[in-house]
Amino acid sequence: MSKTDFRIERILHAYVDGELDAQTKSRILIQMENDESARARACELQRTKEWVKFSFEGEKAPTRALPGINWRLRHASPFQIAASLLIAVLAFGAGWGGHSLRGNTLPPIALGTASTGAPHVILHISDADETRFVEVLDRTRQILQQYRNTDAQIEVVANSGGLDFMRTASSHHVDSIKRLIAHYDNVRFIACSRGLGKLRELGLDARVISGVDAHAPAADHLIERLTEGWTYIRI
Repeated sequence: MSKTDFRIERILHAYVDGELDAQTKSRILIQMENDESARARACELQRTKEWVKFSFEGEKAPTRALPGINWRLRHASPFQIAASLLIAVLAFGAGWGGHSLRGNTLPPIALGTASTGAPHVILHISDADETRFVEVLDRTRQILQQYRNTDAQIEVVANSGGLDFMRTASSHHVDSIKRLIAHYDNVRFIACSRGLGKLRELGLDARVISGVDAHAPAADHLIERLTEGWTYIRI
């Protein structure tokens, strides 16, 4: 990266973090109007920032060191530990294996890390948007058909507003989800356990559709899959 590119990168980081004065912000906005790559990079940085907030929402730093951790990690600050754990998320934000799926074209699917070389795909939804979830189901079926008779693995992960489609009390797609789970042993539907817990705290019905996995926080699961080389598609 050249000195000029590095300077622009720093300014874009400051812009996303809301740290620019009015004059500098005006200049960077004008530049983004005329520079598609600067606009794209600003969007990537904003997405990364949102992932960081999402991944550690409500989390607290540990009060004691965990056994078996080396001296350097035991003496690191909670922020340094959190930053280390977020390497996968930051990498994703920079575009490692990620897609935002719009329109009718299925993007090329990167191969997973399984020895068979079959694709491993995560479809992620975090909005209570019926149109988007219908697209999730359509894309799930499309991938299952496209890679039938292979060891492909597909996971539909929901958090935040997307949990509405996994809960028996709010989903209009109970039968569709049950059919997919029953007919395919290589598809999983996963509901964020942390989000469900928050719904329970609000007194809402957090029961999920039969067959939906609700044992882990979505952030933890997504980070694990991304580090394993799964292809991420956000709808």
